[in-house]
Amino acid sequence: MRLAPVFALALSLPPSACGDASSADGPADPTTSTGGGSGSVSGTDASSSTGNSADASSSAADSTGAPATTSEGSSDSDTSTGSVDFEPYFFDDFEAYADGASLTNLAPFDAAGRTIASTAQAHRGSQSAQMSIRAGDGGGFGQWGGLLPIDPAVAKGGEIWVRLYVYWPSDFEFSAAPWMKFLRLHNRASDGENAGYNDLYVDRADETMSVLRTIKEVHDVWAVYDGESLPRDTWERYEMYLSVDDVPVDDGGAARVRIWRDDTLVFDRTDVPTITEAGGVIDYFYLFTYWNNEAPPDNDCWIDDLVIATDASPPPWTDAAGNPWIGDW
Repeated sequence: MRLAPVFALALSLPPSACGDASSADGPADPTTSTGGGSGSVSGTDASSSTGNSADASSSAADSTGAPATTSEGSSDSDTSTGSVDFEPYFFDDFEAYADGASLTNLAPFDAAGRTIASTAQAHRGSQSAQMSIRAGDGGGFGQWGGLLPIDPAVAKGGEIWVRLYVYWPSDFEFSAAPWMKFLRLHNRASDGENAGYNDLYVDRADETMSVLRTIKEVHDVWAVYDGESLPRDTWERYEMYLSVDDVPVDDGGAARVRIWRDDTLVFDRTDVPTITEAGGVIDYFYLFTYWNNEAPPDNDCWIDDLVIATDASPPPWTDAAGNPWIGDW
């Protein structure tokens, strides 16, 4: 799939719009917000990227193993993903679990009460992680999606990548208001308090304007992606990269956010800090987790081949523009 990266200006929203918080010790009350939206221009033409990634750890990565190094490289990447050693911080293809097994209680996710291993769909192999929410779940926190700790946390000067495949069935309802939380990297302040999330949201999934949007909470400036609507009944790849700094590239620092959709870089933000202060860190990855403060529909989707990498062991491949990424490894 080829997607044309288009950025638009973001809107102003009240601080309650962006959602749940977590403490230094893990998830807290998901209704606590540090979000907002200040409505100035953000986002640039997506054309460049830098990155790095991870030391290998996590119970799931140890138990499942990584994909074969003979996997084909992306058609748009400068370097094939085959025949290169790569040991990310975390990898799970969900093949090692019994069909229907719970994937919560750090096996591998936390706060993932409805998440199970499933043979209903698979990107590679025969299983994936089925993530579900039900109308009686309220906001869904503790049931919907899941979260993973980043330990050691990624401090200023570090880098982090998250890559996964997602399958939205034809009956999936993107009805979370105002937007649906998708990929989120949590910033913990030096005093242990919540300092907001680096967020990717699904906005108008079935349209071609404002399909996706991204923000660093507390900084509160949106960037919006216009392009193809989200496909149904097929797998799509997403990757999120942060260069961790409290000063953005545009102001002489190193902070940067890049997000790919399949092989296309749809966000390349140089205007946004990824931590709020020099002593802050990125300490958690949140996948969905909270359907805002409303009654959700009955929804199921599938996630597969989830990778987290940090600058301790960065991905050795680059996209077509020379930006380090995990790609289709």
